[in-house]
Amino acid sequence: MKDIKKPDFMKAAIQTRSHNAVLEVLIALLVMFIGEILMGILQVPMLIVYLLGNAEYRQMVLQYSVDFDKITRILQNIPEWFILVNLVLEVGLIAIFILYCRFFEKRKANTLGFCKKKCVVEYLKGILIGATVFVAAYAICLLTGSVKIRTNVITGTTVLYVIGFFIGYLIQGMAEEVICRGYFMVSLTRRYHVSTAVLMSAILFSMLHGSNPGITFLAYINIFLFGIFLSLLFVRYENIWVVGAVHSIWNFLQGNVFGVQVSGMSVQTSLFGSAFNENVLMNGGSFGMEGGFAVTLALLAANALVLWDMSKHECFVQAEPVDNPYDREAFQKMFSQQTPYPGNGQDVFYQNGSRTKQNGSDFRQEPYHQGNESPEGYRQENGWQQTQMSRPEKKGGYENMGVNPEETPWRPNNEREQENAQTVFDQNYFKD
Repeated sequence: MKDIKKPDFMKAAIQTRSHNAVLEVLIALLVMFIGEILMGILQVPMLIVYLLGNAEYRQMVLQYSVDFDKITRILQNIPEWFILVNLVLEVGLIAIFILYCRFFEKRKANTLGFCKKKCVVEYLKGILIGATVFVAAYAICLLTGSVKIRTNVITGTTVLYVIGFFIGYLIQGMAEEVICRGYFMVSLTRRYHVSTAVLMSAILFSMLHGSNPGITFLAYINIFLFGIFLSLLFVRYENIWVVGAVHSIWNFLQGNVFGVQVSGMSVQTSLFGSAFNENVLMNGGSFGMEGGFAVTLALLAANALVLWDMSKHECFVQAEPVDNPYDREAFQKMFSQQTPYPGNGQDVFYQNGSRTKQNGSDFRQEPYHQGNESPEGYRQENGWQQTQMSRPEKKGGYENMGVNPEETPWRPNNEREQENAQTVFDQNYFKD
């Protein structure tokens, strides 16, 4: 069975203890919840400033009256500066997950896909990829007549807000990718195949958007396809900069360039406007283009191109065992269930499709091959690295088999037996 080749940064994450899929989901949601609480605490001062600046709210406070309908309406009309600051505050989510990995799972930032080499080039590459796919989807809407583009009045304030939202979406897009790809997907690859991690990270990604206003079944499908697209790019380019840039430019072009709803969220200040007609199947209606069939077509084509590019760069290999060798529970289970396997005079055990060798207190594990090839040939063919083990001590160029030459396995009881002996065991015996 074929699987996606595991990048080096994912292999580095295997050195830490793994968890099953359910526990990985719960951990990701718990860490994200803690991050949201911290962000909420930081939002309180901004909310107070906004409410005190609202005339209706000040009047209620002065009259000592509470009108929940008015309060709900005031909170629904959050100004753009408040939304912008919330996007920037999501840098806290990035920090929370990096700190959790560093201090609780003993994982460095590079295991989340943060590489230093050519990070700027990779980020620009991601912006180009994301912009191409979204413009292709928008072009489909234009060609089918489901969307009409219009120009907006551009002022100095508009330009400042557009620049601010560009920075905000750079942070927000990267934060979601750190959660779904950098942490969750990489964590799953410690115990599961990469293809399984790709699917599960895309499912989690679509679940996180389940509470967005106006979401439909087709919107779920499109968000899932977008998650698959980002996950494949994550593996193909072996860094998180590309996928973070794709996600960020996708949201920015929707909301602040073409004036389209971003996953059902309200439209912000934009350079252009988009007028949708009744063809909601194609344009997505109130949810935005992500709820329409145009995005479905664009993402299906994008995923096909990425898969073709991955096959061209030999990103698909024969599936290998994915048990985490550093997992303490796996070690305990391995030792408790090992059964003897007949070998060539060695301590060999057969366990779950693998061959293990035990030499005293030393232990190592190598892949088991059922063919006629020798273990050494199999190791060379598959690039298996032999672990360091203690070897019998060598003296004089020959192995000391653990027996003193002066203390041979058989010695004559007397001189007569020694004279009649056909074979005399001496040091030359051990050399032979």
